[in-house]
Amino acid sequence: MGKKNFLLLSLDDDKAKSIANTVSNSTCKKILDFLSSSDGTETEISEALKMPISTVHYNLKQLVSSKLVECDNYHLSQKGKEVKHYTLANKYIIIAPKGACLSITYN
Repeated sequence: MGKKNFLLLSLDDDKAKSIANTVSNSTCKKILDFLSSSDGTETEISEALKMPISTVHYNLKQLVSSKLVECDNYHLSQKGKEVKHYTLANKYIIIAPKGACLSITYN
């Protein structure tokens, strides 16, 4: 079975709160906007958005944790360090009232 392209959460779920906090963060929004047009490494995102790499790193961790961004590919730098490539997760997020999650169906 392929990847699920939706994330179904209850309003009471802590993940819903985490996602709400993440998407309300202005830095996360800028990173999501950047990734909507192309994937990128921390360095590429940092340079394009003119942000410190530490800020980009911190916010990417939150976006990955919230499952809004994925990191499936990497390459090795000249020094042999793993350089991750980030991309938007192709998912719809559905946040529903408690109990409604059980009655939602999809095709």
